[in-house]
Amino acid sequence: MELDRLPLVSIGVPVFNGASGLATALDSLLSQDYPNLEIIISDNASTDDTPRICERYVRLDPRVTYHRAERNFGSAWNFNRVFELSSGEYFMWAAHDDERAPSYVSECVARLEQSPEAVLCQAYTVILIEGQEQPLCTCRLDTFETATGVVDRYRETLKHVPATAIYGLFRTAALRKTKGFQRVIGSDLAFMQEVSIHGPFVQVPRTLFRYWGRAEWNTIDQDARGFLGVARKPWWYVPFVMVFFNRCSRLFGAPIPVATKLRLSLVLAAHQANQLVFRLVLKIGRACPTPYKERFARAVFRRWLDNPNLVFSCTDAYFFERVCKPQVGWWS
Repeated sequence: MELDRLPLVSIGVPVFNGASGLATALDSLLSQDYPNLEIIISDNASTDDTPRICERYVRLDPRVTYHRAERNFGSAWNFNRVFELSSGEYFMWAAHDDERAPSYVSECVARLEQSPEAVLCQAYTVILIEGQEQPLCTCRLDTFETATGVVDRYRETLKHVPATAIYGLFRTAALRKTKGFQRVIGSDLAFMQEVSIHGPFVQVPRTLFRYWGRAEWNTIDQDARGFLGVARKPWWYVPFVMVFFNRCSRLFGAPIPVATKLRLSLVLAAHQANQLVFRLVLKIGRACPTPYKERFARAVFRRWLDNPNLVFSCTDAYFFERVCKPQVGWWS
């Protein structure tokens, strides 16, 4: 494709107190071999060196713009804000500590240009955990290669979409049909399910992205601060129920035929029923005798939580401690 015909790619960087990794992330974005970029930073009232770092990069490269909020409005607002400020044909969110190979954007754009119906492209993504040398896993979109119909695709996003897919490259026209991020715990995955309604997901089968996860899983109160902007989760707020209603709101508000909404609502209802059974099994598992608890936890994980799009490369012991135990939730 000729240089003057390259579609503009907007990259949104929502950040709050990200000074520790922000320079590395911005260097990674500015080193992309795709020339037609704009990088939009939205600073959610950081109190560390984030403003100074951002201002330095604005001076270094005219493709970078910096916007700062006077107070912290929460992560959902910040993710929406960088998208609202964008003008590209394609859009990508980038965290303040991500590392992408120089060809990430160009290879994803090429894949989307080859697939006009596709709304998202993600390259293979390696997840690493702070303080650990060994990678945890590689995230792919393998099961979406055969999920070509809207029903199959929606079902896959309910069960098997990797959380890192939110940092793939999106077709902007599809994003504008969605409700964006909302102040609901788990809104990011509900958003991905809404995006899937509007077109296929494709991938670049090469590892071009290194995603850093926190050393510890978020507590429910930390999630509440991020999504709801409150110090502690309200006693009446049940994330499982709220996510379900958020999914329903997105589904029935989508600009698609009524018949398609009804078909997808049946898929959502079946998924919700399956999750209710899963939660019942979790309650039973808490009372399981200690010598059998690990065996039972692994069985529960394989049945309800195992994701074929996550290829684990860590040791079995680390997998159990980092992935299985926190998701099953029987251990403090």
